Amino acid sequence: MRILLAGANGMLARAVRKTLSGEHKLFLTDVGEMNILKPEEIRRVCDLTEPELILNCAAYTQVDKAEEDEAFARKLNAEGPANLARECAARKIPLVHISTDFVFFGDGSHPMKEDDPASPRGVYAVTKREGELEIEKSGCEYLIVRTAWLYGVGGKNFPLTMLNLAKDRDLLTVVSDQVGSPTFTNDLAWALKNLIAAGARGFVHFTNDSAGGISWYDLACATVEEARKLGLLPAGKKVEVKPVSTSEFPRPAPRPAFSVLCLEKFTRLTGLKPPEWREALVRYLKEL
Repeated sequence: MRILLAGANGMLARAVRKTLSGEHKLFLTDVGEMNILKPEEIRRVCDLTEPELILNCAAYTQVDKAEEDEAFARKLNAEGPANLARECAARKIPLVHISTDFVFFGDGSHPMKEDDPASPRGVYAVTKREGELEIEKSGCEYLIVRTAWLYGVGGKNFPLTMLNLAKDRDLLTVVSDQVGSPTFTNDLAWALKNLIAAGARGFVHFTNDSAGGISWYDLACATVEEARKLGLLPAGKKVEVKPVSTSEFPRPAPRPAFSVLCLEKFTRLTGLKPPEWREALVRYLKEL
């Protein structure tokens, strides 16, 4: 299949390129080749490449910075996807788009299903939900994959931050009352490959399997423990990870308290089970 990849220089796209290139013809674009905020550029690139599917990995993902940069966050997270969706509708090809657990505020206690009501709070969450709605109303065929706590090689992410801090500090303080599921980019790329092969449409949730959710504190502890086993920390280096509450660690943007995503639909569509979160973390640390 001929796939046009938008946002091809990002952390997720790096894994997507590696995973999909063996089976599909990929056309790689980032803002220099195709600005998704300009419909005429999308049309020009599509005329040249004649894609059978567009996969959008472009997004504004700086959650806290979005609170003071609302206009640009809305452009990248809502207007850009809308432009891609309208081009897909005109060409009668599907759009695959990446969204987020942040569209749910997370004031419940059960894993969120695809049809649970969205309740975004904060600029990042609201603009990502606006992007979903723009795609829905465009009339194109679409697959919107919601994911969470993304990390991988080639970008800033939580496990890498914890690893770097652990090399220099003896104490890490990490929030323990926000619960979700981490996602390794290699595994999300694998999920996208299989969802595309299955012809999936609509909304699908995918993260690594966390058996009901873990906290950021849990993820930090696991990162330090596994990094030590792999020799990524100096020999004899002791690091204490201390749990703190969200109220003790205020941030500009609100975070969901519980945003575990239900993975049943992914398994039903593909016949596959998402890899377990800790095993995925070890694979990431080994890749580093």
